[in-house]
Amino acid sequence: MEHAPDKPEPLAERQKRWAQESAEAWIAHDAVVQARDEKTIRLKALRLAKQAADAETERQRAAEAPARKKRKPAQPKT
Repeated sequence: MEHAPDKPEPLAERQKRWAQESAEAWIAHDAVVQARDEKTIRLKALRLAKQAADAETERQRAAEAPARKKRKPAQPKT
């Protein structure tokens, strides 16, 4: 069991301590948000680059593929 302090902490000191703790919490929160945003930007750039590469590959395949000729209808045998 903890013992109560002999003198209660003055209100001004408590408010100062709470303000300091709050500021530290906001700094930590902002760091997490910034890291998340940077990761999102990096992943989006990778995704867009992959989509562009896939589209280019598909265009090259389409250009290399020979054009299919339409078959003539079969002549009826007589």
